[in-house]
Amino acid sequence: MTHPDTFVQLTHKGVGLFAGRSFKRGEILWLIDDFDVKIPISQYTALSGPLREKLDVYTYMDFKHRVIVPWDDGKYVNHSCDPNATGLLQFDNLTIALCDIEQGEEIVENYNSYFAHFETFDCACGTFHCEGKITSAEAYRPELRIDLNKIKNLILSMDQYLLKFRTNENSDFLDLLGLTEIV
Repeated sequence: MTHPDTFVQLTHKGVGLFAGRSFKRGEILWLIDDFDVKIPISQYTALSGPLREKLDVYTYMDFKHRVIVPWDDGKYVNHSCDPNATGLLQFDNLTIALCDIEQGEEIVENYNSYFAHFETFDCACGTFHCEGKITSAEAYRPELRIDLNKIKNLILSMDQYLLKFRTNENSDFLDLLGLTEIV
């Protein structure tokens, strides 16, 4: 579920997800829900052709070895070697603001923070630390994620719109936060 205060627009990379208002470090921007498609990796690897090519662009593999297809605008988060959003070490299926994000700024993640991604491309992020080519063969880099233990209090100190919804998919994360009831 993508935060409702985001929007999609065209970029030099194609389509991207943008902040419709300013977000503070620690705000949750996307959280998996029951509507996101979860494809077992064995079914995904059996695919070929145009369907597989499209999935390679808009999906990632989570720590449960499922290929996740966000049903909403979360699939439009682009790569940057200097991201402003990332996931948590302890919970794979969310995007959290790594720093303050200004209204109108594109929300970007480093695809190497994903447990696995499937797209290989020449990076167009234009940042000082640009890695050049991003390949699907690159290993997951946990240092690109935030440790929940270091940011939990910050997460809980804010009004987190997306934590108002408990689903089968996000209940593990809510339990990690100690939220037994919907906030």
